[in-house]
Amino acid sequence: MTASNPGPSGTGTGPGPGRPRDPRTDDAILDAVRELLREQGYNRLSIEGVARRAGVSRPTVYRRWPTKAHLVHEAVYPAQDVHFTAPDDDSAESAAGRDFTDDIERFVEAALVSFQRPETASAVPGLLADYRDQPELREALNTRLDAVRAAFRDLVDAAVARGQARADLDADLLYDTLSAVVLYSTLSSSRRVGPGFARSVAELVVQGAGRPAAD
Repeated sequence: MTASNPGPSGTGTGPGPGRPRDPRTDDAILDAVRELLREQGYNRLSIEGVARRAGVSRPTVYRRWPTKAHLVHEAVYPAQDVHFTAPDDDSAESAAGRDFTDDIERFVEAALVSFQRPETASAVPGLLADYRDQPELREALNTRLDAVRAAFRDLVDAAVARGQARADLDADLLYDTLSAVVLYSTLSSSRRVGPGFARSVAELVVQGAGRPAAD
């Protein structure tokens, strides 16, 4: 996807000629979206309702985001909202004391922070359906998560260097697997995510689920 004049994070349309856009208006609109997601859910949320809550006109919203899906995407996946970074391994002593299971647990906990926010949990099912029909939204989400995915690759590379992970471990596949587990477990009404969940996932991933090979 290419856009000669992207919106706030590349998911909308930019302002036309004239006055520069007021970032305070953007913030008011996005805050209104998050509030309404918590109160009403994705399906009942409307551009008209967002505009009314933010104290702006509908055209003001549409000048920034072309569809409801683009607007909600921006609200629940803010560009600056990165909850996970790779630990600092500058010192040999720090690296030696690291444990891959602890690192995976920390990643799962960070993902839970994101998915368990009420506005995110409310928006994700609807957004997943919209991603199917709007590939530019999928691309926007992937772009937002590039920094997190890169940090996770660094985490896996460090574990490989310490001899705590296989050299052929596919970091991207592991990232996708963990993200899917967190997403499903958070959104599924039949699964309660409580204390110890992140640790259990980490131990399952690192230790495996199979029986030890016979001697």
